Amino acid sequence: MTEPTHSSELSENGAEHYPETLRITVGSTETMFDTAIATLDGAGGVDEAVRSFDSVADVRTLLTDRRVELMRSVMGEAPDSITDLADRLDRNYADVHGDVQLLADHHIVYFDTDGRTKRPVIPYDRVRVDIDIVGDSGVEQAHA
Repeated sequence: MTEPTHSSELSENGAEHYPETLRITVGSTETMFDTAIATLDGAGGVDEAVRSFDSVADVRTLLTDRRVELMRSVMGEAPDSITDLADRLDRNYADVHGDVQLLADHHIVYFDTDGRTKRPVIPYDRVRVDIDIVGDSGVEQAHA
């Protein structure tokens, strides 16, 4: 999976500027860069954030059924804390904390911090998983 590089604090990431949609996709950095340039060159502004992964397996590893359930819960009504979220999901605090932190490491969940309380937030209205599956072109590639 791609390595996280930025803060997960909501206030440090310009919360008022989050787009409506987070798109999770599979592709190379070059493809993602080309897509971003094309989007910026087009009419209108950027309407989605994109998190790109190296492989479908990386997306599957991140988006387990339990983590998707957690995401839906946070997006439906942001919990007051990770403890509140664990209670809501009827899951062990340590497991929920680990899942929340992993999703934060990949910039899906952010935190609204008030003192020692970390309130998990997903600042998007929707998260879309976008994976293209194409057939083999039948053309053999030359190997160096």
